[in-house]
Amino acid sequence: MGNMISRAKNIVESSEHSTTYATNGDISLNAANQVKLRSTDKVVYDKYQAPEKKQKELKKFMIHFRRPASYKGEYGFDWLRDEYIHSIYLVMQGNSGAMKPLSNDVEATKKEYLKDVKNPIKPYGKDYYPAWLSLFPHTTAQQFKYGSDMNKNGVQLDLELEEIEEVISDGTQIILESKNPHLKVSPAQINIGALIGAGKKKKYFDGQKIGYYTLKGAVNIVNNGAPLKQHEEIKIFAKLGDKKEEVGKLMVYNNHVIPKLEIVLVRVNTKKETSGNIKKQLVKDAEYQFKHASFNQALIRAEVKTDTDFNVYDLPEKDPEVTYFWDRTLMASVAEKYQDQLLQSIIRLYEKYGKHKPVGGSIDGDANKRTYMFLTDLEASALAGLTSTHAGDIVNEFQWGNSYMIFLSGLSSRRTLIHEAGHSLGLQHTFSTGAPLEGLTPPPYTLYKGYTDNIMDYTWQEGGSDNPFKEHMYAFFKFQWDVMRKDRSLILNY
Repeated sequence: MGNMISRAKNIVESSEHSTTYATNGDISLNAANQVKLRSTDKVVYDKYQAPEKKQKELKKFMIHFRRPASYKGEYGFDWLRDEYIHSIYLVMQGNSGAMKPLSNDVEATKKEYLKDVKNPIKPYGKDYYPAWLSLFPHTTAQQFKYGSDMNKNGVQLDLELEEIEEVISDGTQIILESKNPHLKVSPAQINIGALIGAGKKKKYFDGQKIGYYTLKGAVNIVNNGAPLKQHEEIKIFAKLGDKKEEVGKLMVYNNHVIPKLEIVLVRVNTKKETSGNIKKQLVKDAEYQFKHASFNQALIRAEVKTDTDFNVYDLPEKDPEVTYFWDRTLMASVAEKYQDQLLQSIIRLYEKYGKHKPVGGSIDGDANKRTYMFLTDLEASALAGLTSTHAGDIVNEFQWGNSYMIFLSGLSSRRTLIHEAGHSLGLQHTFSTGAPLEGLTPPPYTLYKGYTDNIMDYTWQEGGSDNPFKEHMYAFFKFQWDVMRKDRSLILNY
């Protein structure tokens, strides 16, 4: 650029002959006589100044941690699903259906997902419900004797960007921060372009259309060196230039107390000729599921402590309790109301004749620190499993007992094995508010039957349709972690 001359008042030019040349922005005058410029104001020369550039605005969005599609219960992960609080599913009740939220109490559900959250946020005034992660600490015995190799490589989670306004690849950085040195997140920074490159999708609910992007396997989170003594947070920021906004977070469950669930697995054989039908492989599969795909989510270490046979056909026939058992066996095969009586009969027989009965007290007593899983070769109408109940000696409240029974039809179902064990640890169905006469404490929220991937849901809906997650029911909710960890049968010091 050439030099510029500022405007001055009353400039006078006088010359007999003058020629003006303009080259590359510079102006020169050739004149026969001297050119005089007169002005009442001073003429100011200055360099050209480019207009000030306006800083880019940080686009408005939220970031969520999400569970990968390959999840099979290897760690605990829970979040407030859109369909729980928005009308997304057609819910069948009787012969009619309507679009409804799956939760029977939307506000109570929202409140539960804010429980225990550190430093709640509302990005751009929007409600934000963080996801919850639970994983075992990876430690040496000297660092923490209850540590585990189960999650030594951490967990790999997806990141979801949910638009509040349309985003662009403008160089915005997604920054992930953990203040606890034993809770590590990597990478610590992701360019927004990586999320946008994953491709935009849209979701619709309550008349809204929301754009979102999901970057699969985006983030690794690991806890090593020491356990988490309190619930921790991983904060998510969006940063562009000197502007930085908190747009999300992940809550990580404390893991400094690792209860132990000891299981006595009893194969109840009723027919001598078919004894051994309950295969050993089933037991191994069950223990793996307990350890790696269910109760580990609540940071409970499950272990099949004893694997034993109980041959009812060898028991003395003159014992009235044995006679009662055989009577209930026949009745339970056709009438559901007798199945609980059958389970109670098996419990009494094992307490009398079993090799691994509790020392002092009963199976369902408060003093018993083991859970008894009775696998039977019996058919029981359409029922796959059943959990015992117990009026607590200490707590004047109905509660599940320390034992459950799996009938022949349920032996091949991993969900049934875990579902009934979940009852024994105090969990109700996801759709059950409890029976007031029994004094059950209702869960914080309930959902319609057969619409979730929760282990305590059913595989079928009220209208008869299959649960869409029937083959992938691996999850426990965060509030269920809380309930199970308080069960009286768990061992804290081992």
